[in-house]
Amino acid sequence: MVTQPAPVVIPAPGEPVRPWRILRGLTLSGFLLALPGGLLPVWGYHVRGDLGTAANYFAALGAGLTGGAVLGLRLHRDHPVERVLGAGCLTGALSLLMLAFVAPPASAWLQAAALLLTGMAAGFINTAVFEALAAAWEGDPARIILQGGIFFGLGSVVSAWLLSKCIDSLDAPILFGLAALVAGVSGLLFLRAPLPRHARAWPMPPAAKDLRSVLAILFALLLFFQFASEWCIAGWLPVFLIDRLGLSPETAVLLLALYWLALTAGRVVVARLLRLVRHGRLLGISAFCALFGCICLVAANTRGGVVTGILLTGFGFSAIYPLASERIATRFSFYHPGYFNGIFTFAMLGGILTPFAVGHLAAALGLRVIPLAAIVGSCAVFVLVFLIWLGRKVSGS
Repeated sequence: MVTQPAPVVIPAPGEPVRPWRILRGLTLSGFLLALPGGLLPVWGYHVRGDLGTAANYFAALGAGLTGGAVLGLRLHRDHPVERVLGAGCLTGALSLLMLAFVAPPASAWLQAAALLLTGMAAGFINTAVFEALAAAWEGDPARIILQGGIFFGLGSVVSAWLLSKCIDSLDAPILFGLAALVAGVSGLLFLRAPLPRHARAWPMPPAAKDLRSVLAILFALLLFFQFASEWCIAGWLPVFLIDRLGLSPETAVLLLALYWLALTAGRVVVARLLRLVRHGRLLGISAFCALFGCICLVAANTRGGVVTGILLTGFGFSAIYPLASERIATRFSFYHPGYFNGIFTFAMLGGILTPFAVGHLAAALGLRVIPLAAIVGSCAVFVLVFLIWLGRKVSGS
């Protein structure tokens, strides 16, 4: 006789919490996960040329992200979600303090350890945010994910801008210390701010059936390739621009900040277009725009051409995740934070481990493979968008 698992029931607090109070935690997550792209020029890898070692930093960040997501779920079994979020912020503060003192000539192992801790902090934060989002998600999934992307993107913009000020600067430890102070204070504030938890009962057998659906698998693959393309650019853009156009490291990192700004601004624009443009059409336009922007980056030989490619790529990537999330949300009978945190972590791993793989390819074949890899990923996204649209048409949903 097979015993059916009991439904998961978590009480909700009496007073509702506005979604932005939860989603603002993603600002620090975006700040932390965007660090490697700007750190490579800060640590001199545009001169040293040891692209293999630089690529390994992304593997360390990805390992930390996975470990943080798993440990965050276990921690949440015995502690409220605000403690998980506070622990993530405090861990992020510790990782920033480590990064302040591991610049070359420090060992690459120390640098990788600092980025491992950085990824773990982001994993804690992402887990807590997804655990607290149930009611808001079920009301309007596309808008919630757009808002989350805006907070995440703002953190990434600030990260790249801050790192542009750290190049050849004696003030770099001070700037990292200030960032650690902000993260630490945020953690203490989150510890004192109760966040909502789910009040629904989720029968596990129907849940498992939903998560095994073909469209759910396509959705996971879509996010994997979309994040892979997005972070392939974000991870290596400064080094690529320094090598391709001879830009100064500070200018190249500022253009990375422009890329993150385009992603964030694109989400703001999309949030206003949701009620005016059919979501399926908007999703297709975004995928095509991202593909065309990556082609511009390959072909561009001037700063103006690169800026055009960066803006098109950023605007194109900005809408794919939230719109795809909304289109697939109707395939699930519930919101399950563990599932959506898992699928987000899977997508982020695609984003973080792709720069790891591409970095080793670039060490052998040259930095031109970076935008080419983003083009391949964008083509995969375009195909998967079409397959998801076709699957919904066939299923009649």
